[in-house]
Amino acid sequence: MITEEDSIICPDCGHEQQITICPSVNVTTDPELREKVLSGEIFLFTCDECGCSGFAGHPFVYEDKEAAGGFLIYLEPDCPDRVVGVDGDIADQVIYREKPMRLVGDLNALKEKIFIFEADLDDRVMELFKMLTLTKLSSDNPDQVPDHLLFTKVQENEEGKQIVLAAFKENKYIGVLELPYSLYQTCVVTGGPIWDVPTVDCAAVDQEWIAERLKECDEDDGEEEEDDHAEQ
Repeated sequence: MITEEDSIICPDCGHEQQITICPSVNVTTDPELREKVLSGEIFLFTCDECGCSGFAGHPFVYEDKEAAGGFLIYLEPDCPDRVVGVDGDIADQVIYREKPMRLVGDLNALKEKIFIFEADLDDRVMELFKMLTLTKLSSDNPDQVPDHLLFTKVQENEEGKQIVLAAFKENKYIGVLELPYSLYQTCVVTGGPIWDVPTVDCAAVDQEWIAERLKECDEDDGEEEEDDHAEQ
């Protein structure tokens, strides 16, 4: 595990101090670090002045060269960008141009990406799956619709294979949804044109991303219809 020094200001007392941070992990070579990332332990610090424990948000690379054929997740808290090139902080990750590289802005998003790829699922399809789920919930129970959903796992029960999503409203956890895996498979097929466009840079793939892709598909369909009418 590579470490380096950084300075941080305690959110409680304002004390500034030097801490040791971990800018990247490779869980293929250091598998024990996976749990420290998922629990958030690897990002924690304790203030020397007041003893407060807090989260040290800093750019961080999570790399797994085995699960799902290999993937890389780049965490940059409050990042204003939607795409990060393979130069700069992740210049040695060119091999991932053929594998998923994702940009996320917080720990929950990082954990979700890890769970998705470890389950050998496509996070682009999962974003469509979550969007359609929220749309259906809005029509059924508009007053109880979560603000957002996060994938947690795939499980088997008496009803068959299920996708399990954690539901949040106003940033508070409100429960889980269990939905048939077959609905995810349907999204793989219905979203076909979207998956044909490769994501080659380290990009944010989230609800904003899928909304933009769907809009582009609608615009392309509209242009094709206009061309068909013009030919007639």
